[in-house]
Amino acid sequence: MTKIKKAKERKIEKEIIGILIFLGVLVVIFLIASTYFKSRNYFDYEGLTFQKKRVGSLQVYHHNYYLKFAQKLINYNIYLHNDPRYNNVTIEGNNSKLLAPGAVVYVSVNSAGLQECRAGALAVGTISSFLSDNQMKVIAGNLDFWDAGAKRKNWVTCENKPGNRVVEIVKGNETKVKIEGNCYRIEVSECQILEAVEKLEVQSIIEVRKNNK
Repeated sequence: MTKIKKAKERKIEKEIIGILIFLGVLVVIFLIASTYFKSRNYFDYEGLTFQKKRVGSLQVYHHNYYLKFAQKLINYNIYLHNDPRYNNVTIEGNNSKLLAPGAVVYVSVNSAGLQECRAGALAVGTISSFLSDNQMKVIAGNLDFWDAGAKRKNWVTCENKPGNRVVEIVKGNETKVKIEGNCYRIEVSECQILEAVEKLEVQSIIEVRKNNK
């Protein structure tokens, strides 16, 4: 084999090695970039890991966890409309012990002042589905005695259902959640009803997680 031929072969080998190294660098860069951008879609809040997702044009925040009921392990997925890190609704009172698979919970609403809230029906449906999906028996109620009678609905308040879990939703001067024993009173101002409902849901999940440690 001539020296010229050997030199050409070495040159080709170097070029191939250079190409392979270049491709390897590109793969590493791609993996690092992919991991970085993927990590930006995840965040932790009070020990819970959320993933930011797009559902059409809607931004949602997803978290999943397992709950045990009737000797079965159930995987539950929750989707929030509001970023829990920036949901500044105040929670007053005791730790939330709202979630109890198999228990009965009343969701009672006073619609006065809440009819104009676009997210009103969505929020009530959200908290009802959340409790039902956590294997609780949900019973709807009306906080207004006369309105409940006229519409032939259950008149339900924390006072007339002592010992039971009751979620009251009413219009208030500020948006907050007040917890007193088994009474969960959601007061809504400026139609922040969905923010208040999601705050209670997330706090309830956090408390379950703490108690199970």
